[in-house]
Amino acid sequence: MKEANFELKQNINKSIQENIPEDNIEKAKKDLYFLSEELLKYQPETKEFSEIKESFIKIQPIIEEGVKDYIKREEEMDFHFSMDREYSLYFKLADKFGLLTESSKEIASRLFMVCDDIDRTISDDILSKRALYKSKEKNINQEDYLAGYILKKFDFSENEVSDLIQSWLSIEDDHADSWYIDQNLRNIRGLESFENKSVKCLYDNFGIRSFGRYTIRELKKQYQERDNMGPYGLCFQAVMDWNGSFSQSNQTEDIREKVEENNFILRIIEANGKIDLAKRLLFLRDKYNQKIKFMYMHVHGNTDVIGLGDREGSDRKFLQEDLQGKGVQRIKELFDDNAELVLSSCLTGAEGGLAEEMSRVYNVKVIASDKPTEGEPKSVNIKKNPAGDNLEFEVVFNTTDEENDKTRKGTVIYNPKH
Repeated sequence: MKEANFELKQNINKSIQENIPEDNIEKAKKDLYFLSEELLKYQPETKEFSEIKESFIKIQPIIEEGVKDYIKREEEMDFHFSMDREYSLYFKLADKFGLLTESSKEIASRLFMVCDDIDRTISDDILSKRALYKSKEKNINQEDYLAGYILKKFDFSENEVSDLIQSWLSIEDDHADSWYIDQNLRNIRGLESFENKSVKCLYDNFGIRSFGRYTIRELKKQYQERDNMGPYGLCFQAVMDWNGSFSQSNQTEDIREKVEENNFILRIIEANGKIDLAKRLLFLRDKYNQKIKFMYMHVHGNTDVIGLGDREGSDRKFLQEDLQGKGVQRIKELFDDNAELVLSSCLTGAEGGLAEEMSRVYNVKVIASDKPTEGEPKSVNIKKNPAGDNLEFEVVFNTTDEENDKTRKGTVIYNPKH
């Protein structure tokens, strides 16, 4: 490995000193495709694999110069061109061969900000390391990996990068996971192009990890309003999203529009467990020095439980029995007396279940479903209450009937004050 790196360094130094002809770059691109096809035929421990790697090392500096030229043009010009597809292949092969140097990773991070053609390479890098990120490993060196190296450019620490990527990998659907990671990368690029370090700000202040669930317009608006001290409510989304439904049915955009029509602010927050959620609510209390007006919760659930995080342990779920804990009263005091709670979740509205108990313990109106739900609600209407100091919700969930129970209503309301 050391000899390969030495040869690579020599080649890079040589390429910097020489003016590489255009035909050499085109030939290197063709060679790159040939090597990628040959690579599929051999295992890493074979002689043939080593020979392919040596050939790759020889064209590596030529390809890197081509990538740098493309980046320079994109950074300087007002109109943009698509990237040659060979350049994405280059980073994939460099990773495969263990030849992602500091130089090539730095080039990749610059390329990420000017072009989305590298996103699939980054998502493949993440998916190939799914087992590592989903393990209990605490000392992942993100600098070694393409995705981690790029995310750390936005001021995320080692553990925060792992937290981000683990949340993206909560989707277990093989057909949706790559697409979802791409969505996250696209919105991160959009935010960072809008304002440097805005992604980290949304993570620190609101716990947002799943940037791909929302529109870029929503994310920019939340960032711009981060210091607005007007009355606000919350749209909470759990990190747990095993089937990817949160990213495929964005409920926040419509709710935000209707909340803003009534001159209130909507803030998205995310959490991966009970402790994380409690900390987030306490942080908001201290930051905005006011009580929360309402809370719309988009979570996976059942009669007596909602899922928050996808990590093992008792913290990942909020159970009905948790409402008997000592911290319940403290959380209740963070909300207005006339706050309303919407549980957009399967089955939590069943009689005697979580929603009814929440209504009793917190003494608030709770809207929930006593049937399984699908996608976005059929309708959400929001208006000011008669006093004009808070909002009232009318929600009709999109529900499905269970064969063994035709008596449930679908949308149910528990209101201890009426």
